Amino acid sequence: MAEIQMVLIVCDAGVTARITEILTEAGAQGYTVLHDATGKGESGPRENTPIWPGLNSVILCAISADRVPAIRQGLNALREQRSARHLPLKMFVWNLQEVG
Repeated sequence: MAEIQMVLIVCDAGVTARITEILTEAGAQGYTVLHDATGKGESGPRENTPIWPGLNSVILCAISADRVPAIRQGLNALREQRSARHLPLKMFVWNLQEVG
C-alpha cells in the first residue's frame, strides 16, 4: 500500500484557486478548502479588519507521498512569480494512516 501524507497549506486567500490548480496538476484527486481563515503568523495578523487586513485559506489534501514534491515545486514557482511582495504561504506535511 502506498504511503499517504496530509498536506496542509495556509495561504493568502487571493491565491487559493492557483493552489488548487497546483494540487490537481500534482495528481490530487480531491482536497478541502476552508475559506476566510484569520490568524497570526510570520506575515503578521490577518484578521480582515482595517488595522489587520487580509484573509487566508486553509487547504487540506491527502495524497500519495510521491506526489508531495510536485506540490512543493508548484508552490515554490508561485512564490517566485509573486516575488515583488511577500506572499503568505506555508506548507506542512505529515504521514497518515487510513483507518476507515
